[in-house]
Amino acid sequence: MAIEWAEIVARYKDGAELPSMPGARTLKVTGADDEYIYVSHRLWSDKITRAHLEKAMRLLDEGQMTRNYGDVIDHYRTYIADERPTTAATILKDLGYVE
Repeated sequence: MAIEWAEIVARYKDGAELPSMPGARTLKVTGADDEYIYVSHRLWSDKITRAHLEKAMRLLDEGQMTRNYGDVIDHYRTYIADERPTTAATILKDLGYVE
């Protein structure tokens, strides 16, 4: 189910609003390029690294990470990066990798 990065950039380059975890505010994707997906929330803005997301997608495709949203957050933080794991899980969910 690998998604080419060009498809991800096309999907998010003009921004998007993604439902976040239950009870949380909507996550705003403000853009995307060859290296990052740019995001903002009510109190902060940041970027998610392409290499980290691609590693997560590979691990999910290979069955080495669970597709459960809550578990993906912990696994992402532990096995990939402590770079906004909840935000990364929200993006992965929007891309169809996480339940």
